[in-house]
Parts: sequence; structure tokens; C-alpha cells
Amino acid sequence: MINSADPPRAQWYWKSNSDSWSTNEKEEWTKYSDIESAIIEEAFNEKKTKKLADLDNYLINLNEYIQINKSDPNRQRQIKRVLITKNETQGLREQRFFLPPGLSKTFNTASRVDAYDFLSQWKKHMELSNAEIVEHAAKGIIIEGKQLDKHCESQYIARQLLAVREKDRQEIYRCCIKLYTMECFLYKLINKALRENDTRKITTLGPFCYILLRSWLNTKEKQTTTLYRGMNIDDNQLQSYQEATGQTRYWEGFTSTTKNHEKAQKFGNHLFIIDATRYGGIDISALSIYDEEEVLLPPGTKYKINKVDKNQPHTCIYLQLLLDLRLRLLLRLDTTLTRRRDLGRVGIVGWVKGLVVVL
Repeated sequence: MINSADPPRAQWYWKSNSDSWSTNEKEEWTKYSDIESAIIEEAFNEKKTKKLADLDNYLINLNEYIQINKSDPNRQRQIKRVLITKNETQGLREQRFFLPPGLSKTFNTASRVDAYDFLSQWKKHMELSNAEIVEHAAKGIIIEGKQLDKHCESQYIARQLLAVREKDRQEIYRCCIKLYTMECFLYKLINKALRENDTRKITTLGPFCYILLRSWLNTKEKQTTTLYRGMNIDDNQLQSYQEATGQTRYWEGFTSTTKNHEKAQKFGNHLFIIDATRYGGIDISALSIYDEEEVLLPPGTKYKINKVDKNQPHTCIYLQLLLDLRLRLLLRLDTTLTRRRDLGRVGIVGWVKGLVVVL
């Protein structure tokens, strides 16, 4: 397990009643996204007389605890700050642990795995230092954030990455894993690109995926245990698993699983019971603000379908993880990350810093 402290953290909320200022209605509060909340908290902790946080669509006045709509300043809502601990975040996030049908293929049946191609194409023929890879990752995420109108979130992610680019590998890995665990556009976009083999995203998302994959490879203590993942799948997809019993298949994206059987079966109509006793994932729960006991599997995870059991409260699909040597061969393209100097690197840093300020 990658260790990290777990102090109480601040979560910001906005009042979501139809009339935010009414005293007659029962109060309803909606969470800001993890990164929006972090941006607000940064502004809250600044040593300034007037404290403002700038989000994509709203300005947050922390002196008066109000949210102001940028397109119509008269539309204002109350906000509040709540200190919570990890064990107060109950359950698993549905979009992270329970893919709805239609978003991706059930699994890959080919011997050629698209995820390997996606990851290898970005690093092909390039010799880059740790810092340069981090800078490429920051630049790519800013570009993706701009396309999604997620300027503030993408700039926040870029700032976190640039802050550790000169640190050792382990610090870089911890930063990337922590960003991946946050509830924002990043993990959803990465896995959509990997599952669909969207080669248009290789330049922008390839660097971050490469670092995240290296963090998996370089974590010596893999979680070799039974893992769980709930999933909503239809009858046709279930039949695909039944027909493939005894065969091997692949998952293209990074796959979130949990060690907690009870939480995994709360959502979804089917439950994967994954035998990871010989070949496991990395426990990233210590770097997550969520109490999900998350274990992350790498893209291109190979598994054998052992059994489909319909006689339990949930239809259970029993899988066994297998070692695929292509994953390790992929990363041997760059067995050591050198710290050579590169005059062009200054230009990359300046370009990224400029985007962080200007966008």
C-alpha cells in the first residue's frame, strides 16, 4: 500500500434549493467537485482581506459565503464548508466502479490489445526525463480541459503536476495517483480514450497514462487478494461472458476494483468476483479521499473467465487475473528515465505556465 496521512478535509457545498434564500424549505446542499472544492479551499486559506475563488462558471465570495453566477451576477447562492473524514464518505462512486451499459465494450477478445498500442505510441522513439514527461502530461491535460470547458479543473491538475516535476519518481507517482482518484473529468476521459482506442488523445493523455502505468509497475507490493467490482450489464453482455467461460479476455482501461464485498454489491446488477491471489493491482486507497478500499488494475489487464453463477442474490462472474508479459515489455521501451538536460524543456515549461495563467 502507498501510505499517506488522512487528516479531516474541507468539503464545500452550495445550497441547491429552488430558492436558495428561502427559510421555509428544507435545506438541500450539493457538493462541489473535488477539484472545485480544493480551489475554493485554497482561496479560503489565503492571507487576504478579500477572498475570492474563481471557478469556470461561478465566482465564490468567501467573505460573504456566496456563489455568484458569472453570466448573471444577480443569481447568487449560499455556500458552506464542512470538515469530513474519509470514513464519512460512504459507498462507492457509481461512475467509477459501476459502468453503465453502452459506454464501453464488455471486453476485448483480440490477442492484440488496443491499450498497449495507445500507451506505446506516445513514448515511441522519445527519450525524456521524469520532469519532461510530467510537463507533457500537464500540457496535454490543459488542452483536454479547454476542449471540455473544464479550464479551472485542468489548470489545477496541471499546477499539481508541475509542482512535483523535479521530485523523485515516487513523489510523482503519488501525485498522479491522487489526481486520478479525484472525482473530476480526468479518470473518465482517460478510460474512455483507452476503451475506444481514441488515437487522437495519444499526445494529450498518453503522458499521464504512461506515468500512471509506471506507478503500477514500480509498486512492489501488489494486492494479491480477492477483489470485487459491481457492474450493470445487459443480457447480451452476460451471454458473452457465459460463452467465454474458460477463455481469456482483456479490459482496456484502468479498472477500479474494491476489497470491500459489501460495498461492491450495493450497486449494479452483476458482481465480478476477481481472484487476484497470483497477480494483483495496487492499493491506492491511502491516496484517495474516498473510503472505497480501491485497488487499481492496469490497462490491458488479462483475465480468465472461470464461472458465471446466476443462483446468488447477484449474478456473480468469477474471474482470475493472469500475467501478460506484453505489459512489462511495453515499459521496457524506457527502462530507466534519465535526467539529461534538454534546452527545449524550458520552452515546454514556459508554454504550460503560460496556459495555466492565461486560459
